[in-house]
Amino acid sequence: MKDLIDKIQKARFIWVCGNGGSASTAEHLTNDMYSKNYPAICLNSNTSIITKTANDSGYKYIFCDQLSVYANKEDLLITISCSGKSPNIRKALEFAEIEGLMVYSFDTFKDGSKNYERLEDEHLRLVHRIKRKL
Repeated sequence: MKDLIDKIQKARFIWVCGNGGSASTAEHLTNDMYSKNYPAICLNSNTSIITKTANDSGYKYIFCDQLSVYANKEDLLITISCSGKSPNIRKALEFAEIEGLMVYSFDTFKDGSKNYERLEDEHLRLVHRIKRKL
């Protein structure tokens, strides 16, 4: 947790993304950071950009294409994913690594249980802990 808080406080800008239930958690985290005056944008919230990119380039590029336009190496990318296998999340992480962005990924399944509800609850608890620490 301390590592993530340090990255948030150091970042010029914070980019957050997720899919499905994790997309709503990403929006929640972005809102909480905004309410604490941290500059953050949720990459899964702009439907016109997402659908344009998915149509023109492919769904796996919906996050990394936005990062290629907006982000720089002083920024932080936070990804939220239960499986960690989503192609669009992986492409965003590849982009961040190549461009030198700071990265933090919320934990994925470690026990093989695939209990999405439990993991999504844990992610949301983490979001609330982050808000209290900022």
